[in-house]
Amino acid sequence: MSDRVTEEQLDSVEANAELEAESLARWFEGEQESIRLLSSHRGIDPSNETRTEHTLARELNRTSDELVGLHVVERPTEQPSNGTTERIVASSDGLAGEPLAATAIDWGQTASGEEVAFQFDDTADTLVSWVYLDNGNMSVAIASPTPDGDHVLIGEYHPSTRVAAAANATNDTSTVVLGGVSGYVMFEENSPNEFRPYKGDSTVTEVESRIEERPNQFAPISGSELDDTEVRGYHSVPSEGVNWVVVKEVPKSTALAVTTQVQTDLTGLIGLTAVGFLLIGAMIHFGPISSIRRLSRQAEAVADGDLTVEIPDGNRIDEVGQLNTSLHRTKAYIETITEQAEKIARREFDDTALDEEIPGPVGEAMADMRDDLERFVTERERREQRLEVFNRVLRHNLRNRLDVIRSHTEQLADRTDDDDVEAVLAATDRLASIGTRARRIDRLMARDPDPTTVDLTDVVPDLLSQVESDDVTVDTELPSTATLWTDAEILRTTLTSPVENAVKYAESRVTVSVDPTAEGYSIAISDDGPGIPAAELQSLAAGTETPLQHGRGLGLWQLRWGVDALDGDLSFETEDGTTVIVTLTDLTGRPETEE
Repeated sequence: MSDRVTEEQLDSVEANAELEAESLARWFEGEQESIRLLSSHRGIDPSNETRTEHTLARELNRTSDELVGLHVVERPTEQPSNGTTERIVASSDGLAGEPLAATAIDWGQTASGEEVAFQFDDTADTLVSWVYLDNGNMSVAIASPTPDGDHVLIGEYHPSTRVAAAANATNDTSTVVLGGVSGYVMFEENSPNEFRPYKGDSTVTEVESRIEERPNQFAPISGSELDDTEVRGYHSVPSEGVNWVVVKEVPKSTALAVTTQVQTDLTGLIGLTAVGFLLIGAMIHFGPISSIRRLSRQAEAVADGDLTVEIPDGNRIDEVGQLNTSLHRTKAYIETITEQAEKIARREFDDTALDEEIPGPVGEAMADMRDDLERFVTERERREQRLEVFNRVLRHNLRNRLDVIRSHTEQLADRTDDDDVEAVLAATDRLASIGTRARRIDRLMARDPDPTTVDLTDVVPDLLSQVESDDVTVDTELPSTATLWTDAEILRTTLTSPVENAVKYAESRVTVSVDPTAEGYSIAISDDGPGIPAAELQSLAAGTETPLQHGRGLGLWQLRWGVDALDGDLSFETEDGTTVIVTLTDLTGRPETEE
């Protein structure tokens, strides 16, 4: 019976470690998103060091205690880079002008032992460092590029501050975070200042042995163990790219107080009569064992995400009562966090549920996330208003002015043979064409897809018939039928741009082919022209344009946005002319009779 009680207590400590590991994962993922959002802050202007450092200082003061430093550095222009030589242009620590190595950040190594490259595929990327020692504190850094693409925002954190405030289900519990490769202590409540082996030799505990034996550093592990002095429960942090393991340590005398009491009671009752044994057995069964089993079931339900389980807040004063109270508070804590997270996700920032204060680092992180998202939504509404105004000017004012200019120019052309007049007419036609394309894009972006059955073998010839090919030969390679469940209008608007451009820039020949794929069809539009300039493809891949890197018009963006609206893929081949490849699959919701 004491073994059964001990097993229940071990499960309880392991469940506490699992809750803390999940909490640490949510915190770390939330901080990555916070750094990514903060990198887009309007106050971060690398050309204005004073304004940027003021912004960094203000944001540092209003965030959680774990964030201890913010820096803006130059993005490396050449690769490979290990993130040490880049110049710091603004810093909350007064490091402006210094190389990035002054922060002591270690970006780590790959599985093959090579240094991790300090680089980013796009402005939405984040990069997480290894754990390093910063002024006597174990630290970790998170980096994300700024929207201009030329700088990187870096936040430095002291996770030990958060570990020290960890929630514990049992009194006298301490929390330790181990590295998933070395098994060394990285973060803990009482000594955050050094790397050191956990409990001495590398395999002296079960958790160290399991860390060393697992097939890769990110394989999940969990469990509990009992030694002469304490009970340990452990669980790996379930976050992508994080190999940490949370360990909860409880003194044996505290964790197994119920077991010790049961053993003492049974030893004193060995000589009693059979009736006494029956009474004592009934008392134990309906006392601590029943209570612990009930608490175990309740804890497992909460760990599985079932917050409907009832956990009464009783007045029992022994260890079981303490555990019941802790579990009740933990459930209420999780319920509050869940409700507030749902309200934030729905952008219901004025809901009364957000008025309840959540203590500890998680509460601070939730408040920061709410503030960041509320500011970011507000900013999106302003951009949408500006876009509506610009669109109105483009669609009405510009169109009307072009009609006036063309009318007067045509009258002038009737009176003279000057080539300049023809040039004005050509320029007017080009601007009118841009306005027409803008209206197409407006219609494309203003509606949700309304899928129907579309035969590509009908759409492609119809589009080609509307394009003047002049001396260009247009060939098609089409199957007998090629049906998709997709939006017909968005599809036609999307394919119009590459078809028109292929005919416009081809030297002599254009080929349009439709081929089946595993899940749909690919449409290839090829021409033997000079090819799309690399700068335009780079802007398209980056998802944005800059004063030095931009396209010549809206055609490629019309193509890009249309393919995205149809949940398709877009690629280019420019070695010999240009080949645009659009790969499409059925949109969701296709009726069974259509399949």
